[in-house]
Formats: sequence, structure tokens, C-alpha cells
Amino acid sequence: MSNQWAEMNFAERPPSVAWEPISVLQLPGCVVWGWFKPAAAPQSVMINVPDNIYQVYGPALTLRMVMHSTGFDASQVQAWTIQGITYESQRGANPLLDQPLPYPGPQGIAIHFGSVATPTMSIAPAQSMMPMPASSTPATGNELFTLEAIATEWQSIILLETQLDAARRKLGDIQGQLSSLNRDLGSDERLLSSAQDKKDWEDARRFLRDNLFQVGRYIREYDIGVTSSAGNRKHFEEVYVQFVEPRQAFPGMEQEQLAFEQHRKTGQTLLQHMQTAHAAAARDGIQRARSVLTRIAAKVRTGRHKR
Repeated sequence: MSNQWAEMNFAERPPSVAWEPISVLQLPGCVVWGWFKPAAAPQSVMINVPDNIYQVYGPALTLRMVMHSTGFDASQVQAWTIQGITYESQRGANPLLDQPLPYPGPQGIAIHFGSVATPTMSIAPAQSMMPMPASSTPATGNELFTLEAIATEWQSIILLETQLDAARRKLGDIQGQLSSLNRDLGSDERLLSSAQDKKDWEDARRFLRDNLFQVGRYIREYDIGVTSSAGNRKHFEEVYVQFVEPRQAFPGMEQEQLAFEQHRKTGQTLLQHMQTAHAAAARDGIQRARSVLTRIAAKVRTGRHKR
């Protein structure tokens, strides 16, 4: 995509009539797809990041880069939606804009320039979510092979869900610990601690707040994201029960197999993010805060003994 719209306000940008390639300017070779002003959300841009592009450029790709490459500055953006969660742009000041882009999944990214309304259009050219097939026939030959592959994906998804559930409980527990530690120093703590202690505690609280944000983010993704019952999970269960388990062939099986695989990969990415957030919260949040508080508590005990 050329930068012919770079100086144009979003309101003046005509709607897309087809998916448009968008070259990410800061990453040569990185091309995503965009649909400007879809009928379902005329104040938005839909972005699709192909799997092969994300695998190569994911660690370096940020949403600000994508926004810039569409020809519009992040300060014009009101919000964006990814994995079923909407984030405020804060006039382009949200630090998440400069973090590595989370895996968008088959629903892609919606960038909102006006009122927030996530489109329900299909995300082509990536494999889009299929409606429930209207008819089926007993499977034979290659059809059975495809259904077996879907069944294997579903079993992997079920196992993954138990891991995600355990990770969600751990995040909930550590969220409570972070919240209880994130407090002001008591009167004796302020009186008997040094200036360095107070500075260290402010630094520790900053880490606590950062960890609380990350933990809360992935709790929300688990609770209401695309892998949840509020997302695409119900669709996959219905397909499995109605067609895969009884081995009934149905139209679009190959595309559905890819959708199952993508759903599993999205869940695996979420699990990794949840585990990383938990480890960071324990290390950078709780351990750091408790270390500073323990040091201050020792000074408080000594100070009280001298009184």
C-alpha cells in the first residue's frame, strides 16, 4: 500500500472495496492486510496479520508501527480491539502501543477512530470463522482423515483449557497479593526509614502497579477473550459434537480444521503470556516489595526498642 493517504484525515479516507496490503514501514518485508471503514464499523480499520508474518516479525512488531503504516498517527486513534479486549489509545500515549503485538488470532485487530464497535465481518485472507454447516454426510477416505485431525486438535484444546484454568487461578491469587502489598508506608515506617528506603519503596510500588496491570490484562483475556465462552469456544464445541465426534462430513471441513488449529495456537500464546505475567509478578513485584518492607520493618523494631 502506498502512502497516498498519509496526509489525509481519517474522515476523508474512502472505504476499502477489498483487502489492501499494508507495508510496515519500519520492518522491511513485513506486510499486513487492512480494510478501511467496513460497513459494520465505518469508524474503524480492520487489520489482519498473517501467521507467517507474525512468526517472523511478531517480536518486533508494535501496534504503533501498524497504525503509522496505515497513514494515520496514533494520536487520531480512540481505541483498538484485539483478542476480544478493547484498549483506550489515550491520544496515542498508551504504552501498550509500543509493546510487542500480542498474537491477534483469526479475528485480527480493529483500530477505532470514532465510536467503538468491533466489526463482525470475516477476516479474509486469513482463515475466518465458519458458520455452522447446514448439512452433513457420513465421512469416508480423506474426509475421515480431516475429521481425525480436527478431533486431535479438540483434545489438545481441552487439555490446554485445564492449563489455562490453573494459570487463571494462579493469576487471581497473585493479583490479591500484589494489591495487598501496594500500600502507603505506615507512620512508624515513614518515621524510621531512610530516604533511600522510601525511594526503594516507591520503586517497588511502581513494579507492583505494572504487574497488577499485566496480571489484570491476561485475566481479562482469559475471561472474555477469543478463547473463552464469550469468544469462539462455543463454536468449536458445537462443531465437534455435531459433526466431528459422530464422524459426519460437512462443507468447509478443511477450513474448519485450520480454525481449530488457530484456536489452539491462540490458547497456547495466552497460556505463555499468563505464565510470564505470573513469574514477573512474583519476581519483580512481590519479592521486591517484601524485601524493602522487611528491611524497613527491621528498622522499625530497632527504633521502637530504643524508645
